[in-house]
Amino acid sequence: MNKPIQAQAQEVDRTARFGEEGIMKLLIQYSLPSIVAMLVQSTYNTINMSFVGRSIGSLGIAAIAVCMPITMIQYSVISLITNGCSAAVAIKLGQGDKESGRAMLGSSVAFNQLFAACGAIIGIMFIDPILRAFGASDAVLPLARDYLTIILAGTVIGTFGPLNPMLRIEGFPRRAMMTMLFSTLVNLICSPTFIFVFGWGIRGAALGSVCASLGSSGWIFLFLIRKERVIGLRWKYVRLKFNHLAYVVQLGLPNFLMSVSQSLLSVTLNRNLIAYGGDVAMSAWGITNNIDTLISQPVFGFNQGAQPIIGYNIGAKNYARVKLALYCSLGTAMFFSTIGWLLTRVFPAQIFAFFNNDPELIAVGVRMMKIFRAFLFVVGFQQMGSAYFQFSGKPKISIILTLSRQVLILLPCIVVMSRLFGFDGILYSGPIADFSSMVLTTIFVVREIKRLDKLHAEHEEELRLAAESGAQPAAMV
Repeated sequence: MNKPIQAQAQEVDRTARFGEEGIMKLLIQYSLPSIVAMLVQSTYNTINMSFVGRSIGSLGIAAIAVCMPITMIQYSVISLITNGCSAAVAIKLGQGDKESGRAMLGSSVAFNQLFAACGAIIGIMFIDPILRAFGASDAVLPLARDYLTIILAGTVIGTFGPLNPMLRIEGFPRRAMMTMLFSTLVNLICSPTFIFVFGWGIRGAALGSVCASLGSSGWIFLFLIRKERVIGLRWKYVRLKFNHLAYVVQLGLPNFLMSVSQSLLSVTLNRNLIAYGGDVAMSAWGITNNIDTLISQPVFGFNQGAQPIIGYNIGAKNYARVKLALYCSLGTAMFFSTIGWLLTRVFPAQIFAFFNNDPELIAVGVRMMKIFRAFLFVVGFQQMGSAYFQFSGKPKISIILTLSRQVLILLPCIVVMSRLFGFDGILYSGPIADFSSMVLTTIFVVREIKRLDKLHAEHEEELRLAAESGAQPAAMV
């Protein structure tokens, strides 16, 4: 009988670390496992696209590129809930309100299950018109249909996978890493087997992804239902409670808008690339986007590691620790994006040759990588700045920064400049958007640092006055 009580006390100590231990130590401990796992997973996603490119050709890569914004929209809604849920739970833990955290998690799980089922049914029923709307040509449509049908059906059984941040909130960053490594291992075994041994082509790539999603979802589900978890998944809370969902949605909205804007951007890019560069240009974009994702994984890993630390200390009003976490996160994110930028400058041809040896594809891809991602080194700063405002309970600012790069700047640039300068106009839209959004993020971050200094001074004054008022009666006795 005493074991669960002792275990629960141990879990509370894990979450209390966010307000006590060194910021950089916590960031490394909570980010490094996530970075390792995400890099491994993204590396395999890159290899998986290479499998498709080598077994099917550039049309297979183009088919995945067409499907990517569609799957991103569905995943973005699920991530809207799960990212908002983890941010909300971290803040509630800092405030000491565990019951609200459990209710928010339960409502999030109920919503995601319902949405995934509805999305799969509608998507499969209208799959051809959807793919046409997202830029599928006659040559790409059959491959895209085979891939997307399996992916949509698999989403229904994979809704627990995006809840991986809850493992870090509970104080288990290494288990969060193991979840992603386990998922990658399943994919690593299944996809090449399905593609090359069974000869299932692009369907094999999709089935491998579904098997990986099922494995990670099962792993996370079994972790969350254990009774000794601080928050955990309690069946009595698995209900659609719209007041809890409203708070979760508010905090998760930046992630959702980022994914939706990325999908909208992909659709616009697909259509313009087909018009001004053909299928080869769209295949080059599929590879470029995949490399961008791989480079961004360390930044996303630090985002995830910083989330419980920033959220907890915001809730506990430890503003000095929040400021230090912001500084460390921004600096580290920009360091990693700079490393990625250097690699794309030095080895662009080798990177594209890994996917396909077509000289035309390599030539177009290298040019796209060098021009479109000329300011890749500032992207980490912009992404971490946007994520900070989400974690600290300021979703409106996060939304502005999220939309600035993808929708407010890049999308209009692509539409206008492609009509003025053709394919070159598309390429030069990238650096314009990256630099402009970095400037905007800097303005908001500087204002936030000043605000944190002010809040810290006010909180210290409150503590001083409270201490003096408490000591005065004792001195009078």
